[in-house]
Amino acid sequence: MKMMRRSLLAVMLGGLMIQPVVSMAAGDAAAGKTKFATCAACHGADGKGNGGAFPALTHLNAADAETILTAFKKGDMATLKAHNLGGARYGTMAPQAANLSPADIADLAAYIATLGGGAQAATAPAAAAPAAAAPAANMIKADANIGFGHALFSSCAVCHGAEGEGGKLLNAPKLSGLPVSATTSMLEMYKSGKQLGQYSYVMNAQAKYLTPEEIRDLAAYISQMNVKGADNNMAQTE
Repeated sequence: MKMMRRSLLAVMLGGLMIQPVVSMAAGDAAAGKTKFATCAACHGADGKGNGGAFPALTHLNAADAETILTAFKKGDMATLKAHNLGGARYGTMAPQAANLSPADIADLAAYIATLGGGAQAATAPAAAAPAAAAPAANMIKADANIGFGHALFSSCAVCHGAEGEGGKLLNAPKLSGLPVSATTSMLEMYKSGKQLGQYSYVMNAQAKYLTPEEIRDLAAYISQMNVKGADNNMAQTE
């Protein structure tokens, strides 16, 4: 009888040891790269966060990326809290992750790992090259009219604050100093009807009729707001 119990215990332990390996399917990084196009609008094509406007993903390995995406999909707040995520980030990411299949998550995680968090990417000598191009993310187009962007921003100020500092109304996020590329990408997504969070319907309505030129001017003005705010603060203290 003892021998039988030991045999059963050995089988059970063996099954537990094997199970994680079987359940963890390797993703397809090539497929993940295609699926990452939506993520790139905020996080940047290089996963570095569009000049700091959004969280960088380059430190994540495949396992961490898969865990986080799954947590956003399932609303696993305990896991998100353990990774210092949640709040406004959850409101933005949850709708994005809701329709991802396990295969989508595995593919995205595999690709994200190649951006810097995976062992293979860490050895690539060309990894530092994108850093030289980073300033382009905040490059204002030569034909942008910042003054007109200022005028357009009066509607945005109702929720986001006169200085783009963010507001309590609809939990509007801070905008001042966002890189041109980040603001442009978000406005274009809202204009197309994309849902990025709980109050996306508000932004969808605001962006729906913006012309490409107006988006350009708004993005240019918003990117300069932190600089102007700093200048104003200095002037007041002199």
